[in-house]
Parts: sequence; C-alpha cells; structure tokens
Amino acid sequence: MNSLEIQSVKNSYQGKRTFQSKTEGYEFDLFSDEWVIGYKKALYLDWMNTLDSDVFIDLRLAIAHAAKHYACGTLGGCVSTLKTLCQYLTPVTFEAWWLTLTSYKKAVKSTLLIFCKRSHEYHSFLLTPLYDIVKDENLGSQDGSKSIFDETTGAYSEIERDNLLEALRIETLNALDNEVTKYYVFTRLRNVLACQIMVAIVRRPTQLVQLKWCDLLRVGQTFKSHKESNRYWQPLTQHHFSDVEQLHLRTFKGKDGAFRFNAESRSHRLEPNLSELLLQYYRVYETILCASLSQNNITLSENETKEMIQRLPLFPDQNLFSAEFEIKENLFRSVSDTSEAFHISADSLTHSITYLFNKKLDIKSDRIAQKPLVFKNNRWRHTQLTLAAWMGLSPAQVASITGVTIDAIKSYLDLKAPERVKIDEAFAGNSVIQRFDSVSSKKLQQHPDFKVKSPFDEEMGHKLNPANCASCQSKGAAPMGCYPCDNFRPLETANHQQYLDKAERKLAINSQSGHPATVKRLQTIALYIRITIAMCEERKTLKVEAQK
Repeated sequence: MNSLEIQSVKNSYQGKRTFQSKTEGYEFDLFSDEWVIGYKKALYLDWMNTLDSDVFIDLRLAIAHAAKHYACGTLGGCVSTLKTLCQYLTPVTFEAWWLTLTSYKKAVKSTLLIFCKRSHEYHSFLLTPLYDIVKDENLGSQDGSKSIFDETTGAYSEIERDNLLEALRIETLNALDNEVTKYYVFTRLRNVLACQIMVAIVRRPTQLVQLKWCDLLRVGQTFKSHKESNRYWQPLTQHHFSDVEQLHLRTFKGKDGAFRFNAESRSHRLEPNLSELLLQYYRVYETILCASLSQNNITLSENETKEMIQRLPLFPDQNLFSAEFEIKENLFRSVSDTSEAFHISADSLTHSITYLFNKKLDIKSDRIAQKPLVFKNNRWRHTQLTLAAWMGLSPAQVASITGVTIDAIKSYLDLKAPERVKIDEAFAGNSVIQRFDSVSSKKLQQHPDFKVKSPFDEEMGHKLNPANCASCQSKGAAPMGCYPCDNFRPLETANHQQYLDKAERKLAINSQSGHPATVKRLQTIALYIRITIAMCEERKTLKVEAQK
C-alpha cells in the first residue's frame, strides 16, 4: 500500500485502535509503526505497510491482542517469524513451504499458536487455516539431559566452572584496584558485580536489572511493602539473624511481565565476602553519582543522598551519570521505588557480560579449544542444578535454587553421579605441563612473596601472581589446595608425595560420610598432585640422560 491507501485504511477502520501491552502502563496505537510496549522496548512494524489492506488489518490485530499476554522479547521473535510467514499466507503455498523446513518448524508452529489461539478476543482469519494444517503434527521434544550436557550451551564442566570463578575473582580485584573516576571504569565494576550476584543467587538478567538499592538490607532488617495496594513486595521468608555482617537481597519474579511487581517468596542471604564487596560498590556508586550531580550544580545532603540511592538501580545504565537536571526536585521526581528510570535493559547487561568474557578475559575450556569461555546465565543455571541433583538434594531444594517449580527441574533429578564427577585427566596433564614451561622458576624465586611453603618452611612451589591468592577460598589449605590452581608453579625438586599421601588420606575419610563437594575437590587435588609428581620424575630423568 502507498501512503494514501494506508491513510484510507486508517480513516475507514471502525474498530478498537488503542491496546494495552503486558507491561503495565504502556499503550500503543494499532496503526503506529512503532509500538512502545515496555521501558525502552518497542516493536517496529513499518514492514507491514507493503501488505494488502485486509492482511495489514488482520495481522496487526493478531499482534495487538497477543501483546497483552507476552513479553517484548517473545513477541518480537514471533513478529520476526511472522514476517517470513507473510510470503506463504495461502494454505497451498504454506503447506509446500512447511515440507521444506526442519528445525524452524517449532518456531513457526509456536508463532501460529500465539497469534491464533492465545487471545479469546481475536483469532487471525488468515493464520488460523495455516495453524490447522500443523496443529496435530508431533515435532517431538528435546531430551533435557542431552541439552544439559551440551558442550556449548549446557552445564559447565568442573574445570570450566573453576576457571570462570577464578577469572571472575581476579577481575573483581582488578576492578576495585582502579580509581573509579570515569564512567567506563564504573561500568567495568558494575558488570563484574552483576556476574557475582548471578553466581550467588542464580537468577536471570531480567531479574537482576529490576534490582534497586532498597532491595539490599542487612540481615535482621525486614523488607516491607511500599504502600502500593496491588503489589506484593514482601518475601514470605526473610533472614532475621546472622552472627557476622551479612546482607540479604529481595528479588522479583521475572516472567509475569510487570516491573518489580511480585517479590519472590524468599530473600537471598549473601555471603559475608559478597556483602562486603557490595558495600564497597555502594561507596564507589555514591562517589561517582555525587560527582556527576555536582557538574549540574546539584548538591545533596547525606540523608538526601541515601534516600536518592535507595530509589536507584543496583546496575544502572550509563545515562544515570550524564542526565541533566535543572533543580534537585526534578531529580527526585524522576525516580521512585517502582520507576524504570536509569535501569539497564536485560539485553544490554547480557551483551556487556558477553563482551567482558569474549574481549577482556581469556578463560580456557577443557572441552572446546581456541575459543574463550563465556559466562552465561542459562549455562550457570544448568551447572548449579546438576550439581545440586548430584549432591542428593531433595526436589524442593533443587527447585528453590533457581526459584522454579519441581516439574521444571525433573530432567536434572535423573542425572547419574558418574556423568557429573568424570574428570578429564588429559586436560589436567596439559595444564601442569604448561605451568612448568611458561615461567622461569628462577625469576619467581627472586622475591619471597612468590614462594609457597609447607608448615615446616619447606619450599613447594611459587605463585605466578601473589595478589591473586589474597582472597582465595580454596577448600584445601595451602600448599595442598594450590595444585589445581593455574596461579601455582610446582617446584621440580620439592617432595610432593607427602601432599599426595595427605590428600588421599583425607579422601578416604571423607568418602565414607563427607560432603560430596568436599570429596570431589579432594579427588581433583589428588589428581593434580599425582600428575605433578609424574611430570617432576619425567623432567628429572630427561636431565640425567642429557648429562650422560
């Protein structure tokens, strides 16, 4: 249709024109080419202007009625599929095209279902005959256990998990060491803190981006409603006592479409180290916020600063620090306990984390060579749920880790222990070989801080970077717990056998009634010490033969 035809369709249309999206407070006009259906979330439908008038009206109504029930991401994917479907709108052409499809069939069938059957108010007269063609076709279901162990999308291996956590720990230390005076330095700290929170509470980015500072309280302080009668802000279970300084965090459900609407039933108690890390992050946040406001000649008192930050997002968009306000009152009017102002989007946070791991960190995988390992929310959820199932937790306990129903974690409960505890000895061997060859021991021996000693002052090896060991929380004491770490360089002439004996004794004792995670850690330590001893003997033999 040309512009005159489009205008004619608009003028002659007698039906409902204004629709409500799933996200509360957002309305859109049926004939607009840009539908704003959430905060910084829009559908762009200008491509539909080339369709015939009856097709144009029918498909726009189908999308508008579906928008009441689906989040922007889901709806956007369906609209993208619909754009392809528009080439095959007659039953004959559609059926012929359908026969050529393979994996795309599920997306097409799902799209047709959403636009034909989800709303009771409107069923597309063009798409319904197409849905009738495919509705009874069984496309099969994916084997959950296979996807869980997929090497690129499933659970991380133990080595991958350890490498990710170690890299994240070191990146956190480096981010805190920098003087945060520029926005991009703060962004680095924000991204690494988001990863730390995701690791700790196993929640999706769409939930993390809803968090405000008022969702963090010291253990013992109670979360309360903010007087909105139609909102559920209080977790049913909260933490009321801790003998150390700890914070607990309130999170909101992520799939009901409303922003900060429904608090999860339990708050999350954060470990003391993470609690302290968040307090450091708060001080940095406060400093850079006040500095940016001072550029607008706005100065807040101590109480005003505290009140303002409570309304602000835990993980803000950079525009928070570049927004201009004429007076202080405008600043306070722009944010509230329920506003989406200055919150980063889930997609932006995900892209920032992916960029961090792809471009800044170089984390190795034991399963995929020549490709950096990236921290991803779904893979971390798979990892934590498989580990919980392997440890023998009850279905209710496993489900509570990610805040889902028991039905949603059934595929994890069927996992067998050998699938979870298998260790790739070849990778461990390669890792130890690289440690002997990568750095000169003589260089490391020049400074006492680099030495790793036994309780009897016997030198066992060297640290590649002593600063990385400052916050180490290895379950095995040094030097025994150092052997699996990439930061440890074993000394070729040291007596490593004593620590293999010690690890094997502990393993034998814990195998009877110890915690599965402790057993697994001791198995890994013993494996690395065993390979270290073999490498030392091999190198000694080669040196003796070379001297002959």
